[in-house]
Amino acid sequence: MDFSRIRRASRYLARYREIFTVLVRYGLADWATRIDLDFIKEIIARKTPKEFLALSTDERIRRALMELGPTFIKFGQILSVRPDVVGVSLSNELKKLQSNVDPDAWEDVEKILEKELGKQVADVFDKLEKEPVASASIGQVHQGWLKTGEKVAVKVRHKDIEKIVNTDIDILTDLATLLEKYVEEARLYRPKNTVGQFARTIRREMNFDREARHILNLFEDFADDDTTIIPAVYEEYTTSRVLVMEWLEGVPFNQIPDDATAGLDKQDLAIKGANLFLKMIFINGYYHADPHPGNLMVCEGGKIGLLDFGMMGRLSRKMREHIEDLAMAALARDSDRLAKIIIRAGSVSVDLDETGLGIDITDFISYYGSLPIAKIKLFEALNELVSIIHRHHIMLPAEIMMLIKTLVTLEGTGRILSPKFDLLSLLGPYQEQMNLVGFSLTRRMARLNRFYEEISNFAETVPPALADIIERFRAGALEIHMEHRGLEHSANKLVFGIITAALFIGSSMILSFKTPPLVFGYSILGVIGYVVSVLMGLRILWAIMISGKLE
Repeated sequence: MDFSRIRRASRYLARYREIFTVLVRYGLADWATRIDLDFIKEIIARKTPKEFLALSTDERIRRALMELGPTFIKFGQILSVRPDVVGVSLSNELKKLQSNVDPDAWEDVEKILEKELGKQVADVFDKLEKEPVASASIGQVHQGWLKTGEKVAVKVRHKDIEKIVNTDIDILTDLATLLEKYVEEARLYRPKNTVGQFARTIRREMNFDREARHILNLFEDFADDDTTIIPAVYEEYTTSRVLVMEWLEGVPFNQIPDDATAGLDKQDLAIKGANLFLKMIFINGYYHADPHPGNLMVCEGGKIGLLDFGMMGRLSRKMREHIEDLAMAALARDSDRLAKIIIRAGSVSVDLDETGLGIDITDFISYYGSLPIAKIKLFEALNELVSIIHRHHIMLPAEIMMLIKTLVTLEGTGRILSPKFDLLSLLGPYQEQMNLVGFSLTRRMARLNRFYEEISNFAETVPPALADIIERFRAGALEIHMEHRGLEHSANKLVFGIITAALFIGSSMILSFKTPPLVFGYSILGVIGYVVSVLMGLRILWAIMISGKLE
């Protein structure tokens, strides 16, 4: 292990020991036996209790993450969105992670509020409940009333959470580096890349200014929509650690009573909620990415209100084109094209089996293409497609995986309200629009324009680069650094082969010129050279065929 890792391990020793104690308890530290980690050897040597070994691996991973605290819970929640990385089975298990954590004491909350707002709590709020209504991994929410009378939700970041998260991210980065270095099978899943994406995601979520901006953007998008409620943000009281927004009155989707007592049509609510999200995704390209039942509520007049804007999705122009291409290829039942689009959109391993991928995609298209639309469950189809992608070690862009996760969650939420809910049937109008966009002159002109820009950029950058290389070559300043790995045996064979060939050619010349001494008209030296060169050639062939080495 390099010095920086040892130095960091000693600085964070207590947390490392805590993490490995939990991993060993749940039977998840076998990989660590391949690494020389002196400071945790006695921990790794411990036995896993039998009651934990009886659990599935996926469940043990979920329980371990829960025990390790907020950062690891959030890490698990992020991984649940990446079935292409962890597989569908583990992804589904990680969706069960609950981020309910013990709230901070009121005294700590009050100090944070006064520091961030620059005022006494009593100068801003007419009343602020000391008991939070919810406490998650990053912050907790209190109900309050401003001096001006508005009822508000006050979200406050947990005390020292930034320090805790940064420490855990450093450790996760170390562990990911060790996995890639010492555990060959882990390299396929690019743990360092995954941890890096997680670090960026959680740090963005910890900044409540960003969440406030998400809410304001959606508020603007739905300003003319009288069926949807986006809470107002009180920007004058919002900072990176405190978010003050309108308190929405209503009933969350997961708490709606039976239709007979509530007077609500659950099927209608499910359709309205789904169309709200489909509009955000396919029309606006900017959407709330966590549509679980607790984040949607039915408000007065049947309006739908949204909560919790920490996780948002945005479809770039390039990603929208990939999605449109994927949809059109699937509709056309063109498995070859679908496989090529997946490869183009994703990150693939060097040993990708394109033939195997094509066969799997063909089977997928054949099965779902033959089913009536009414019998297709979107979440099953998407999960099967992601399983194929995971099996071939393809990593799709986070944007596409977040969209898939959002659609799967959205269908699940709809089915909680009404078992008859069918998300696929609602995608029709948006699918038609995608087809129109995909074949439109505007789309083709946009692609042609980007192609022109790429060619122009190539023409601008390549000639100066080539001129610089030529100039360096002329000046004798061009250096080419090459590294060979495992070429020693090949070099031996090459040298031995050159000597054999030279001896064979030289012997041929000696024989042709009948260089004395001669026996029966043949040069003795030439014959000996021939025999020796043949034996040497056979030696090379034997070494290659038997061991591949020539010592």
